[in-house]
Amino acid sequence: MTNITILVMKTDRELKDIFGQNIKKRREYRGLSQERLAEQANVSKNTISDIESGQKFARAKTLVLLAAALETDVYELLKPDSILPDKVSDIFVRYNEDLKESMEKLGKKYMERMRNPGEIH
Repeated sequence: MTNITILVMKTDRELKDIFGQNIKKRREYRGLSQERLAEQANVSKNTISDIESGQKFARAKTLVLLAAALETDVYELLKPDSILPDKVSDIFVRYNEDLKESMEKLGKKYMERMRNPGEIH
């Protein structure tokens, strides 16, 4: 499925909610207040508040300015399940922990087979 298809399948309300949640997540991740983001994107604080609450959608120019202020691209602000850099690192940490556990189990099985080569495990 292409990026455009994913977006077209969403209703207007869903897109507003996704967009608002992504703006808020990225704003908070960057440690910005609504006021500071509004200054950087050259919009009012009320606009940021309305967008984050899903009340309003941004015009094209505002969308581009918000993406720039949040150091991301427009698609990342619109796509469902947008992942922040810290979330990606959390995923890798969990993956590495799972991998380590699996390798330890495999190592124990291997050592058991080496100790008892004739047994079926």
